[in-house]
Amino acid sequence: MKYSYYPGCAQHGTAVDYRMSVGAVFTRLGIELEEIKNWNCCGVLHVDDRTTRVALSARTLATSKGLDVATPCNLCYSNLMRARTALEDVTLKNRINEALKTKYNGNTKPKHLLEVIVKDFGLAKLGEQVKKPLKIKAVPYYGCLLTRPGNEFDSPENPMSLDNLILCLGAEPVRYYYKTKCCGGPILITDEELALGLARDILMMAKESGADCMVVTCPMCHLQLDAKQKAVEAKFNIKIDMPIIYFTQLIGLAMEIPPKELGLDKHLVPTDKLLASIEGGKNAGE
Repeated sequence: MKYSYYPGCAQHGTAVDYRMSVGAVFTRLGIELEEIKNWNCCGVLHVDDRTTRVALSARTLATSKGLDVATPCNLCYSNLMRARTALEDVTLKNRINEALKTKYNGNTKPKHLLEVIVKDFGLAKLGEQVKKPLKIKAVPYYGCLLTRPGNEFDSPENPMSLDNLILCLGAEPVRYYYKTKCCGGPILITDEELALGLARDILMMAKESGADCMVVTCPMCHLQLDAKQKAVEAKFNIKIDMPIIYFTQLIGLAMEIPPKELGLDKHLVPTDKLLASIEGGKNAGE
């Protein structure tokens, strides 16, 4: 299995732990990710001009060498999918192709890495790679962009792909009603108070569920829920202490890849208790 790999800006910056776990897990699974050369930002949600925003993603899709484009980021995935839909407008596509050296032809499909694992590789095959079933409780947190209508991946209202992956790894996906609620990351700079309030709601529901950790699929969600967790605690005078881990890190732990190789030592919310629970083979809350 081979994909063009669009890492997105965070993989080479704030989400180096995610990058480490992707490399470790996908290499062992035999899934080849060929990073697109000279890639550019997808435009995320902050480029106001529609043509420019679509063109940024069109360039990425056009340079995929005929392979599907895999990305680890919810924002990048959503932007690539929205661009793909927008480029069905022939007038817009022709205008953008006039500016592109490599022309967009519409034959490339963007895929999130979770989709690659769950749908393309398959959970049955993944289960064969599990060396240590994870006897923990985990919150499946998809974020607000991964399963939006039009992304053709999972249910926008009640997605189950991450739940099923957690179950495949021997862990228990807890019932979580905020699984697609925004974490506040996209508005952190413009409205910090509102952003921290959104994060508080998500984190407190996770804590009240009795979960040992939250599992995320997006570097911005991780940044908001991990790096800003202390800020949430300080602002609202609460104690959360909820480890936030990437789904690739969870897979790696079930495959008995060393935690340091997965970047788990780089989190701001310590993962020591979680790792001890996994090593002990029982839920931390038991």
